[in-house]
Amino acid sequence: MTDSEARDEKSLWVKIIGPCYTETSIARALGWTPEQVTEAVGTLSLLEVETVDGARLYPAFQVVDGRIVDRIGDILRVLSAGTQSRWTWAQWLNSPVDDETGEPAPTAIDQLRAGRFDDVLRDAQHAAAAWSRCCLLYTSDAADDLLCV
Repeated sequence: MTDSEARDEKSLWVKIIGPCYTETSIARALGWTPEQVTEAVGTLSLLEVETVDGARLYPAFQVVDGRIVDRIGDILRVLSAGTQSRWTWAQWLNSPVDDETGEPAPTAIDQLRAGRFDDVLRDAQHAAAAWSRCCLLYTSDAADDLLCV
């Protein structure tokens, strides 16, 4: 991959995921220690994505008013049943999809912020089931990098 292609790919992810915190900045934003951040990531209560160069980032969309969006951990644990690709989870949470009428619907994270947990949970269960079926077709380690939509 050329440097230009790498920048284009990075730019695409920035458009999809939005801004991200570093470990230090998310700990500060939440009033946590780095150890609390690590623990929250380990229990899937906080979404962490890792770049190809090993940088750990935390999408800002999951933080509102100095707190993690309510029940996001429940959704992350459901999504993890379909794929281990945290980039896929981030994309799913922050990408708008059209509703039945063809009109843009709120993103999953927007719905969570609005308290529509049951709707997001149902959609997460459907996505995870679809991803697990899709990814069963692949036997290589690359399956974790699939963006099955």
